[in-house]
Amino acid sequence: MKADDFPDAVRRTAERHAMDLSRPLALISGGPDSVAMLRALVELGGEPVVLHLDHGLRGDESREDAEFVRMLCESLGVTCEVRRLQFDDGANFQERARLERYRVAESVTGERGLGAIATGHTADDVAETVLLNLARGTGLRGLTSIPPVRGRVVHPLIERRRAEILTYLSRLGQPYRTDPTNLTGKYARNRVRLEVLPVLEELYPGAAANMARGAALAREDLEALEGLAAVAIHRRGDEVFVPMDEIRALPPAIRRYAVRGAYSMLAPDAPPLGSAPVEAVLDLMCGREGTRALDLPGGVVVAGRTTGEISFYYETEPFSGACNLLPGQQDFEGWNITVKEVGGFDVADAARPEVAYLDAGRGPYRVRLAREGDTIRPLGLGGTKKVLRAMMDRGVPKDLRRRTPVVVDGEERVAWVFLVELGEEFAVGEATEEILRVEVEKRP
Repeated sequence: MKADDFPDAVRRTAERHAMDLSRPLALISGGPDSVAMLRALVELGGEPVVLHLDHGLRGDESREDAEFVRMLCESLGVTCEVRRLQFDDGANFQERARLERYRVAESVTGERGLGAIATGHTADDVAETVLLNLARGTGLRGLTSIPPVRGRVVHPLIERRRAEILTYLSRLGQPYRTDPTNLTGKYARNRVRLEVLPVLEELYPGAAANMARGAALAREDLEALEGLAAVAIHRRGDEVFVPMDEIRALPPAIRRYAVRGAYSMLAPDAPPLGSAPVEAVLDLMCGREGTRALDLPGGVVVAGRTTGEISFYYETEPFSGACNLLPGQQDFEGWNITVKEVGGFDVADAARPEVAYLDAGRGPYRVRLAREGDTIRPLGLGGTKKVLRAMMDRGVPKDLRRRTPVVVDGEERVAWVFLVELGEEFAVGEATEEILRVEVEKRP
């Protein structure tokens, strides 16, 4: 690919996915991907505003990255803003940093009246994400990996390989910065990039590009399935409902998309509904014995009606009802919570009911109150149990069960029930690299 062909390829990607690159906020780290994106945006006639976020973790090197980006923007006649993030390089650092980056980016975009937030994610990033999602266990949504557009966030290089980017920069004579932490095996994504993908490329040349194309096809399939499910989803005032006869007429796989679609229609900013609550709603829809109402994440309630429909609604005003589980001390619903990053596992300490040792790599974690549809795989049990049932089995009084906090991961899977059960998949094992020690105390 010639140097002047690269911006044209970026333009075609933007047109194909309806990206407005006329005046975006460009997140520029100084690495090759983001630098190539900035050069392409400028060559395409855009007027980007650059945001560089300095994590301050590498001392002089971090300051040099910021200065490099400033000088690059000055040479290109581009407005540049540098913000400093306050982070410790600890458990879940990458996820915490990602969330903070997008929070700051949204703020700057609003302040400056910009249209889109552009990042330098590539086809190689798509392939890496597919592999990581497969390893964690995923459905079709996880196979779609990084979408070209998510809300106002756009990825103009999403169809470009890293090799193309390096060739483009070389032909421009454009230098870039290299973050040495990207060359270590400390983070799972780095190991996939440095160890797994090279083997796959050796076995199947073009493997990363093939996986990126596969993700695009999976995304089209997902959209088609969601479209089929949408016929059973209806809105009425402040609630979303699904007639039981309509959802029962759908194939089982499509029913799951109908549940997720109804939930997302009511709570569009919430993460997609996880597998456990989806199955709990389907149990309710299939008319099995048990409760006729369930609490879902974000304050959403789903209830079966005698009119033959399942209704999703907010019982009160929408509320977060949760707090992030981060190192330090915090209070939640009458509990004192202390979280520490520790270097080892203490068997005697972990046996105390008020203490849990969690695999930090399974996070990030949040704390919220237990809900009707919650399930857990108790350590050593070999099966799944309803959280409220687990509390009953452990003698937790009925009036306290819904006031007992639980620790959940990003997919709302329960990792620990305070003083009750630890989830097996979140326990510390031989493969655990980072450990969170959580201790709780109920205030009088």
